[in-house]
Amino acid sequence: MTGSQLNARPATVQETTGPNTPDEAGRASDAQFRLLADAMPQIVWMMQPDGRHTYFNQRWFDYSGCSLEDSLGHGWVRRVHPDDSPRVATLWAQACASGESHEIECRLRRADGVYRWMLGRAVPQSDAAGQTTRWLGTLTDIDELKQANERLEKSLSVNRVAGRVAQLGGWAIELPERTLTWSDENCLIHDVPPGYTPTLDEGIGYFFPEHRPLVARYVQDCAQHGIPYEFVLPKLTAKGRHIWVRSIGEAVRDAAGKIIRIQGAFQDISEQKAAEARTMALEARLTTTLESITDGFCLIDRDWKFTFLNGQAQRMLRRCPEDLLGKTLWQEFPEAVDTHIERECRLTIQEQRTSRFEAFYLPLKTWFHFHVYPTEAGLAVYFQDITQRRAEQAQLRLLETAVSRLNDMVVITQAEAFGDAGPRIVFVNDAFERHTGYSQEDVLGNTSKLLWGLKTDRAELDRIQAAMRNWQSVRAEIIIYTKAGQERWVETDIAPIADESGKFTHWVSVQRDITERRQQQQEILSLNSDLEERVLLRTAQLATANKELESFAYSVSHDLRSPLNTIHAFSQLLVKIDGDQISDKGKHYLNRIGVGVKQMGDLIEGLLTLAHLSREQLNEEHVDLSAIARRIEQDYRALEPQRQARLHIHDGLNARGDARLLSAVFQNLLGNAWKFTSRESLAQIEVGSESGIDGDTVFFVKDNGAGFDMAFAPKLFGTFERLHSPGDFSGTGIGLATVKRIVERHGGRVWAESRPNEGARFFFTLGRKGGGQTSLAA
Repeated sequence: MTGSQLNARPATVQETTGPNTPDEAGRASDAQFRLLADAMPQIVWMMQPDGRHTYFNQRWFDYSGCSLEDSLGHGWVRRVHPDDSPRVATLWAQACASGESHEIECRLRRADGVYRWMLGRAVPQSDAAGQTTRWLGTLTDIDELKQANERLEKSLSVNRVAGRVAQLGGWAIELPERTLTWSDENCLIHDVPPGYTPTLDEGIGYFFPEHRPLVARYVQDCAQHGIPYEFVLPKLTAKGRHIWVRSIGEAVRDAAGKIIRIQGAFQDISEQKAAEARTMALEARLTTTLESITDGFCLIDRDWKFTFLNGQAQRMLRRCPEDLLGKTLWQEFPEAVDTHIERECRLTIQEQRTSRFEAFYLPLKTWFHFHVYPTEAGLAVYFQDITQRRAEQAQLRLLETAVSRLNDMVVITQAEAFGDAGPRIVFVNDAFERHTGYSQEDVLGNTSKLLWGLKTDRAELDRIQAAMRNWQSVRAEIIIYTKAGQERWVETDIAPIADESGKFTHWVSVQRDITERRQQQQEILSLNSDLEERVLLRTAQLATANKELESFAYSVSHDLRSPLNTIHAFSQLLVKIDGDQISDKGKHYLNRIGVGVKQMGDLIEGLLTLAHLSREQLNEEHVDLSAIARRIEQDYRALEPQRQARLHIHDGLNARGDARLLSAVFQNLLGNAWKFTSRESLAQIEVGSESGIDGDTVFFVKDNGAGFDMAFAPKLFGTFERLHSPGDFSGTGIGLATVKRIVERHGGRVWAESRPNEGARFFFTLGRKGGGQTSLAA
């Protein structure tokens, strides 16, 4: 129960048992009293004249362990020792009858069942009419003084011996004469002869001037009110020696309860103070030492609370001392609970053994190496940040594994001065043994001359050694010989290795067997001339075929267009000349002929477009796709102003490509979106871009139109392929094939997603990552 809780609850009791305080000043005074009472070392209580308690300070709850309700209901008398209870009851009855203050010594049961001697004092408080309104009382723990007095009285001779050993001397002040008496031991402490009898003022005069009023007040309070005291202060002896003493004093009463004497003791604690000073100096030196080490260091008590952190610990934990000192380890670092850190720390305390371990603390993203030592107070913990070291070790293990599994040969030599044979070998990997047949025992301590033979190029070896003497990296291709005498071509890269100071310590050579590559190069050279002739011949054949295809396409266009034009012209003339004589059914047939002619013309035009796309040179330039899409939108809105359509075209759609062909892509995709949303009350079309999984810019055209079944998606971009009947939606089946051809010419790809009656989404890329750019080829 905290002091604030204690202050609030008695106020509640008073509100139900008595009138409110008349003004704010009274309430403030009452609050100040409660704060002062909570700060006192004595138990403080208040009681109504009818015997009902209304207040206890925090000291009472700490001592008795009773709840507030139990304390207010039964008071403190119930916890008085049975032997003292009749005397307490009699004295209290007398005090209530007379309305006067009273004091009594009795034993009071503590929360753990132990009885301790208490000095009880009760003072009545009266109103203006002289009526007692409440009693204010205190209970002061005098158990130690009581026991000391009993021991003093029972074994005075033993105490004298103990006093000399412990530098403890007794004194007494007889009242009311205020005569001061010192024991022989006390005289020795003050460097005066045994039997010396100072006056009270002389005795107080041994204290320093600034402390004398305080000592006099202690003596006065004890003489008048029986308040025991204990303090530690410095003094000067008769010989001018500086000493520290602990002084204890208590009142002695006669049978009637009147204070007749003050008695107590002085203990010379100069050595203890000197030891404390040495300890503090040692602690200062230890703190300085701990602050200077590179390890983090902290002390943790048995309640897992931090009691010390050095500067390095604060930096590594990224916390200041105010955040951690007095705080619980597991509350401040909850992520360490149920981890290796907690288990090892608890085992260290339980088994009283040193523990060393490594652990990763995720919130700090740090690996720590801990040294945990048990102490009497708890734990002493040294820790280091080994994150970088572990990363380096992991890299080293990875490097060792990688080098051992490489198919390339790795050779490390010393960087010392070398002769024509080269530096001495200190390491070779497994691949070296596989490729050359030489074991590590064969080559370690030897030189690379072991691998040279008749066809090893001496000039190339001289070039390599010249570069190495100048500490330069070098690459070369030379012939070496295996242990079995086989020739092998190797490509070797040689580089110097320096230590942290920059001094070169070794050479590392990575050698790759390129024998097969050398053989293939020879074969390629022999085939190149024949291949070049074949390429030239095939190119000429393709050029001839393209010209023939172009001529055929134009011939087909001309030959097909002429009869179609004739059919269309005569059907129109027939309607114009004999239209009145033709039946409705005949007119329907003539109209069907016109539609067929137009459709056939569109097909021919589409075929010619596809033929041109296959051979036409592309013009690469910056293309504003947003502007193209908006222009096409305007054209469709002009054709069908009555259509309710919402088109959202993103800004900043840019690409590099052929502007005319990319316009055709959007003409077809937007045309399809416009066409297939014609039956919607509000057509919704979106043109934009997004980032693809591989980082490419993906352009899209989305609509809420008729859609299609994805089962037919493979046919979608084929020539003359249609997923809807001509009666539902018009078209030639060439538009999406044209889109596919143009996108592929730009190095991209096109695809679609849809569901029937849920709209369609067409996506395409234009080659190179970033902004839809592409490198165009003819």
